Amino acid sequence: MAMNLPDPVALAGAPRGRTIDTIAEVLDDLAADPAHIAAVESIRPGRVRRDVQDPEYRLRSRYTASLRRFMYNPALLEVVFAEAELKTLFFRTFGYKGQTEFTVYPNAWLRDLPLLDLGQRCYLGDGIILGTNQVAVDQQYLVVDRISIGATTVFDQHCMVGYGSRVGSGCVIGARVMIGMKTRIGDAVLVRPASGVGHHCRLGNRVRIGHDVMVGAFSVVEDDVIVSDYSRIPEFSRVTRDGIVPRRAEKAQPLPELQFA
Repeated sequence: MAMNLPDPVALAGAPRGRTIDTIAEVLDDLAADPAHIAAVESIRPGRVRRDVQDPEYRLRSRYTASLRRFMYNPALLEVVFAEAELKTLFFRTFGYKGQTEFTVYPNAWLRDLPLLDLGQRCYLGDGIILGTNQVAVDQQYLVVDRISIGATTVFDQHCMVGYGSRVGSGCVIGARVMIGMKTRIGDAVLVRPASGVGHHCRLGNRVRIGHDVMVGAFSVVEDDVIVSDYSRIPEFSRVTRDGIVPRRAEKAQPLPELQFA
């Protein structure tokens, strides 16, 4: 079904009420379209073969094309996200099932809305990417999984979260922080700007990560640990309040070159 969305240039001159009504009509029509409903229902965790002959991939492609008509149009999203009822209608039309009392900006890149769980009053800063799907290394499949963000958690600008990851409640994530795939971050965690948390990591509650820190993949940072700025935590590490021990070593050895506050 064709979507007759307002032209971005025309938005500036059009009465706001008319623009809102036009967008709402497009979303209502889309929500009632059986083909769109089937496309929304196709969005679920798993692996999808990237083959135009695959029925599931065709449905997913239809969903993505419709969503991109909005996500690639920040002027349009500025109107959508500024009006509570329109924002709820948008998210529901594309299959989001959670509460909608959260802040998100027009330059966000959100992919599979049915797979998002956004906590009450969480804040998604401008330019955030919630990457619920990723092309496999062999480019034959899409790997798809959920992303969960806890209540009152704040993401600053230009952050990225990989598929299958969960960020707890009351966290503060600084600008340009990258969180890998299938990573778990506890409650009340602080990650300062320009840091990275690798794939399959576990950060406990009340962890403090400094500026420009890299937590290697498959690492565990225990509750209440404070990691100083510019630290490099190797892959497969366990970080305690006493230091770092390699999780794969027979005998744990602290790594003295890393400093902890």
